[in-house]
Amino acid sequence: MRIQKIVVVLVSVAISLAAYGFFSKKDEKTMKLKVAFPYSQPVEEYEPTKIHFAPEYIFLENIYSPLIEVSNANGNPVAGVAEKFQWDENTNEFFLHLRKDLRTVDGRKITAYDAEFSLKRLLLIASNTHGNFKDLICPHSEIKDIESGCDGIEVRDEYTLILRPGEKKAFLANIITAIDFAIIPKGSVDPKTLEIVDYRNTSGPYYVDSSNDDGRITLKINPNHYHYSEDLPQEIELIPSGIDGHPSSIELYKQGKIDHITTIDKLGPEKIIKLSKEVDDASLHTTMDIRTFAIFFTERGLKEFSAQERLAYGKAIKNALSSYYLSQPGFQDRKHFFPAFGDGQLSKEQQDSLESQIEGVEAKQTGTNFKLSLLRVGSLEDYKAPLESVLPEIDVYEGTKIPTLASYKMDEMPHAFLAGPDVTFNEDISLISYSINVGLFGMDKNERQDWLKRYMSILDKSERIDRLQKLHYKALSDGVIYPLASSPYIALLRKPWVSHLPHLFANNPLWTIKN
Repeated sequence: MRIQKIVVVLVSVAISLAAYGFFSKKDEKTMKLKVAFPYSQPVEEYEPTKIHFAPEYIFLENIYSPLIEVSNANGNPVAGVAEKFQWDENTNEFFLHLRKDLRTVDGRKITAYDAEFSLKRLLLIASNTHGNFKDLICPHSEIKDIESGCDGIEVRDEYTLILRPGEKKAFLANIITAIDFAIIPKGSVDPKTLEIVDYRNTSGPYYVDSSNDDGRITLKINPNHYHYSEDLPQEIELIPSGIDGHPSSIELYKQGKIDHITTIDKLGPEKIIKLSKEVDDASLHTTMDIRTFAIFFTERGLKEFSAQERLAYGKAIKNALSSYYLSQPGFQDRKHFFPAFGDGQLSKEQQDSLESQIEGVEAKQTGTNFKLSLLRVGSLEDYKAPLESVLPEIDVYEGTKIPTLASYKMDEMPHAFLAGPDVTFNEDISLISYSINVGLFGMDKNERQDWLKRYMSILDKSERIDRLQKLHYKALSDGVIYPLASSPYIALLRKPWVSHLPHLFANNPLWTIKN
């Protein structure tokens, strides 16, 4: 009887303490994170082998995991789906040992067979933009279907995958960190069409719980994932913002409808910084200065204008926009595409030569017959008036497509587009290959493939960097790229959420946000 009375008393005390708020804040707080997301596609539109824009990458990196991830601290390869990886120095084989306890939310094991399937699926769909994987792994194999063999990929056992590039290529580990190489459970894909049909059973920290045609998506955490923690958002709601008539992220934040503005928001960094100063409940996350805003001339611009004319257009556009960029917080002047002190930066001699060349160019004074697309760099209103003031009659508009990844008639294609890609400081081969494949450095399709094939065949890093440096210089001196400004990527969080997002990359892994 005494024990029963003690239990009754303890229960009563617990109820009273709960009523008066004596339990920890963690017990009280919500673990749902509401995210302003600058995209409005239903989940079926997201595909790791067809990544064109940053929101697609950000979404996919949260529901899928690659074999190897990158360290948020230094960018080095670290364990992902594979808990260990190493080269066999005798055979030049790359061994990946998968985790034995990784399962989907419904308890399905993720094995080396899923990894093999995912890599071969990537080769078949053949629209990967973050690497030239087939030339590395299956250069002599004809992959006709998912059952086709590839000498460069072997499943040794249920949890061991072997890749054979023929010779040791240390950068292979870096390449497969891109989410293009996501491990997709074989049972989540239609075996005939190879389309993803199940976004619930995924390999990542989160899975899709619901999605509507308007792009509103609810994610829930997978407790079977190696990144799982009770401090992470247990549920995430992606709320379309700033696109297709949806309110901007700032409007949604002020209305209390979202808690997080991502690194890849449609608004410029200056607007997010300004918001953080206007409210008391927000904290900022800032990357290093790794975003370069530049003019990139398209196939049409390269065909219809000489190098001198392209430089003249670039100079006029920079004259028009410099005062806008440099008057805003977070922006700096940028003369080259790759940042100073980073891999691919120009030599002193190249810098002097380029500066002399640019000084001799007279800026264009009319925009007649010049078509410029703005790709996810802010609102048209911020750019239109300054551009029209120096280039009267310019046709400037907000674009939705990267020209090389879309079907255009030549007379419909813009002559150039203004974009702000992530370029980083290190030799990130995934980003380099993406930049080449989407045409940022010019070249036709065959030239791009040949350049990448040659680049990835070079084992010595200094020789690769020399080749990259020469490509960088040529693109600038030929007026293929005209840099305008640079900035960090900015994210904003409502307290008490705390950011542990990476500083070296624009990535937005939501499992690094804690409460």
